[in-house]
Amino acid sequence: MMPTIEEIAVKSILSIEITKPLKEAIKRMASSNLRNIVVIENTPVNHKNFYLLTISDLINYKLDNIDEEILLKDLKLTKAKILKKDLNILNVLNEVETTDKYMVIVENDELIGILSYTDIINNIDPKILMKKQTIATLILQYKATTTYENTSTIQAIKMMKDNNSDSIIIINDDHKAIGIFTTKDFINLIHKNSNLHKPINLFMSNPVYTLNESATISEAIDFIRDKHFKRIVVTNDDEEIIGILTQKELLRIIYNKWIDFIKEEADKISKMNEELLSKTSILEEKASFDFLTKLYNRRKFNTFLEYEISKANRYKEEFLSLLLIDIDYFKNVNDFHGHLVGDNILQEVSKILTICSRDTDIVARWGGEEFILMLPQTNVEQAFLVAQKLRVTIEKHKFDEVKHITCSIGVTQFQRNEDKDTLFKRVDSALYKAKNAGRNRVEIE
Repeated sequence: MMPTIEEIAVKSILSIEITKPLKEAIKRMASSNLRNIVVIENTPVNHKNFYLLTISDLINYKLDNIDEEILLKDLKLTKAKILKKDLNILNVLNEVETTDKYMVIVENDELIGILSYTDIINNIDPKILMKKQTIATLILQYKATTTYENTSTIQAIKMMKDNNSDSIIIINDDHKAIGIFTTKDFINLIHKNSNLHKPINLFMSNPVYTLNESATISEAIDFIRDKHFKRIVVTNDDEEIIGILTQKELLRIIYNKWIDFIKEEADKISKMNEELLSKTSILEEKASFDFLTKLYNRRKFNTFLEYEISKANRYKEEFLSLLLIDIDYFKNVNDFHGHLVGDNILQEVSKILTICSRDTDIVARWGGEEFILMLPQTNVEQAFLVAQKLRVTIEKHKFDEVKHITCSIGVTQFQRNEDKDTLFKRVDSALYKAKNAGRNRVEIE
């Protein structure tokens, strides 16, 4: 079961009102040792907007000489992506893959959490998929930004910006890593108003912890978790830097593989579902329709009738009538012309009943040479007229093998709160009266 984002989100959120100066935001970020702060705007209509002030923004402001006294509302801040608290990790995969910003969780216009890449990576277990692939197969597209130790800090920061990197590796003349400078270090520099023209080696962090390119992705995940790092510096066997992997990039790799696996399994399940649906459809058809006439069978008709009876009992003005139809002397047709001719006549009568009925009427084969029609919203007088029309149509129809066929029809109307069996007995009694009165006629009970 995937955890919801509310369960893994950070509830202690660093925030600031949009009316505060940039200087105050930097102070709060430095004292909290965080790279992002949520900026809250209260609108005149009692609605809140949420923005993100990121370390990338601070770098740009510093390079553009933006005054730290400027109010946050006067800056072009990025509006935060808002998520619902009950989403799970799979629901936010697209967000993880397409943005480098934190995502906020809001309920009833109140900020209740913030979700980062760290939160996500600490709540997944992709090791089964990651045990064999090494980071050497991935690192080629993730080159590290490097510079020498005597490079000025301002120049190093510009290199980070130009390379869209959140860190820069400081190397010596032998191309060995001796330190690292990250966006976290940058916040402290501008907070302390340090001289950015001094060499970067004065402000870098060391030592640099590295991981060999032969490590698996699973081992890389453990490395990040154990060290609480935001990135992995990857080296070859000669301890030369060959690339750098951030949490974001590693997370993308993990989930791409995970999604591929899920898609494969989903395709298998989808094919199985299609086969099951096809078989279910065939079984449903067999269970609901008469094979010979393609009309509904008695079982399916009863299902429709039960629904219409419940509706007629609920509403006072709801009428419901039944017609029970029997082909006269049908046994003689089978005896003198054969069952194949008899089947053809049953099919022809079925077509006549279907054509002469409304879309709301239900036509079914009741059994043998008997058919039944349910007429919703029809009283017994109206049903009698329908029955007479059907009787005349069948009488005048020219059948191929037997020139003349007639039918007898019983008609009845549902009485409120009576059961289905009572209704059937009454329509059957009406049909019996029609047959005893000479056939080829309609009787009401």
